[in-house]
Amino acid sequence: MKKTAFLLGKIAVSLSLLGYLLGTADTPALLERVRRGDLLLLIAAGALYLAMLGIATWRWHLLLIAQGFAARLGPLSASYLVASFFNNFLPSNIGGDVVRVRDSAQITGSTTTSLAIVAIDRILGLGALYALAVVAFAFGDPVARGLAGARSILLLLGLVFGVVSYVFFRAGVARRLMHATRLSALPWARERFHVVQAAVHVYRERVSAVWVAFGASVALQALVVLYFYAVARALAIPLDLSASFLMVPLCTLIQTVPVSFNGWGVRESVFILYFHQLGLPRESALAFSLVGAGLIVLLSLSGAVVWTFRGREPVPTQPV
Repeated sequence: MKKTAFLLGKIAVSLSLLGYLLGTADTPALLERVRRGDLLLLIAAGALYLAMLGIATWRWHLLLIAQGFAARLGPLSASYLVASFFNNFLPSNIGGDVVRVRDSAQITGSTTTSLAIVAIDRILGLGALYALAVVAFAFGDPVARGLAGARSILLLLGLVFGVVSYVFFRAGVARRLMHATRLSALPWARERFHVVQAAVHVYRERVSAVWVAFGASVALQALVVLYFYAVARALAIPLDLSASFLMVPLCTLIQTVPVSFNGWGVRESVFILYFHQLGLPRESALAFSLVGAGLIVLLSLSGAVVWTFRGREPVPTQPV
């Protein structure tokens, strides 16, 4: 009951925000900008999205190999496509992660191990997003650095990632936290903790693989920025590339807060605020956000096709 109420609340937030933003926008100007969009540049943006999926799949594959497991890239790619579909059509990105955990559990033989791998994969992605934003903030012009909330968000996330890194690289910290919170007294929690710790220990021993995966994450997040920049070019929006490298990661990080349906409404509101600060009209921000997110949703439908034909077959494996 609570989950349903929470979901309905998020849908209400998204619909209310989108209704207000569209209702107060210059609709003819918005539609005209979209109508005049450059199809070739939108196709280029779609190609960048496919490259993003390819790198994301390879990173997942690399993290599995580091644990001593392997699967063919083809089946993993299919799994990632299905996960992307669920990420866009379920009320949170957790749905896609469930697909990946379920599929990779066929490889690892343990749902908990698979969950740990997918969690590391997620953390690396967010860490790379944060790193890009920090670099863009450090080297950006005063206008870009003045984007609302940029300094506060980066400082707060810096603290969060600092704690996560400390727990990861310092053996024994997680165990002390388990004892401090008394979770170690619960058999199910203790059992899962040992499995997760075993996976984390492997990554500590093979930290070079983690750094390679992080490098892949940086490349992936850079492609995300270039994807949205290509959308801006397609819509003839004079958005500066250096500003994009700060604005897009910040907006992506903000929309992970679960107050709306997959960020709809929140994303558009943030882009309107940032575009205003950059001297660009709100209609451009709306077109930029709606077309960029809408194209991703459209492309993710390929995952529905894969899911339909694949059914619930396990991901084929091969020995390392």
